Amino acid sequence: MKVTIRCYARFRDAFGEEQTLSLPEGSTIQDAVRALAGDGPDAELLVDTAHNIRSYVMIMHHDTRISPMEAESVPLADGDLIILFPPVSGG
Repeated sequence: MKVTIRCYARFRDAFGEEQTLSLPEGSTIQDAVRALAGDGPDAELLVDTAHNIRSYVMIMHHDTRISPMEAESVPLADGDLIILFPPVSGG
């Protein structure tokens, strides 16, 4: 199946604005984020050394915010869109 991940702000700089990933059936949001992060130098922005999604990553799926802890239990379907935001800062 194919899913799309759209990234904003710092994540866009590191991983591109939009990536389409081919994942096996039964994959979860956590699987998709891990695949996007890969093993490159910017992987640490999205996942920790145990490959868990970092707690500050904001995830949207079907107009619903998904916490990083829930990501492993949310199944994906072909054509799904995941949106990733880094922490919000301001001043």
